[in-house]
Amino acid sequence: MPHRLARPRRLQPYVFVTLSFMLAAQILAYWGTRALLPFLPSHVLTGPIDARIPLSVPWVSVYCLSYPFWIVSALWILSDGKPLAYRVGAAYVLAMALSGAVFLLWPGTMARPEVRGSGLFAWMLRLVYRLDSPTNLCPSLHVLISYFCARGALAARRIPRWYKAFSLIFCLLVCCSVLFVKQHTFIDVPAGLLMGELCLQIARIGRLERVGNALEGHFRKE
Repeated sequence: MPHRLARPRRLQPYVFVTLSFMLAAQILAYWGTRALLPFLPSHVLTGPIDARIPLSVPWVSVYCLSYPFWIVSALWILSDGKPLAYRVGAAYVLAMALSGAVFLLWPGTMARPEVRGSGLFAWMLRLVYRLDSPTNLCPSLHVLISYFCARGALAARRIPRWYKAFSLIFCLLVCCSVLFVKQHTFIDVPAGLLMGELCLQIARIGRLERVGNALEGHFRKE
């Protein structure tokens, strides 16, 4: 007999609450620190490896596709259940807090090349450059968030294997894209990966999902 298609799970309120905390932490880490960067000295983070990496305009497609990848992955991971959602959410907030601290303690910048030529990809990259100044480099939040999506997908029970594999591959592609479109320096990539894994391990060992449970219990009493 053919398998019946499973009905989609309805997103629970805790998914949106957890996602809201994660989004707020990301906004503070990225945009909040940018308000202070003009008053801080910047350090050029480019090195010999960066000089060997060419600008490849078509990679901006991967860079921009990461945004819908984050949204789909976050909703899928968080809806897997409260234990995983609260643990990943706590690790994510911690990662954003630590990243924001690094942005302020060690502000980085880089010189970006001129985008030549015409076409869709060239237009997209010019738009990216116009909207996103070369600051808040290390660790790369693009890499960090994509790593959270890949690691969260691997830990989720209800996410199919094909999406787990896709998440890993796409995370690697994002790591390449931030370098080929000259949005980050080489050191930003391993820094993003290490920051993500560090905070996930802290959340696992410290059982930080208890923070979400405690907050939920507090608001229920209220």
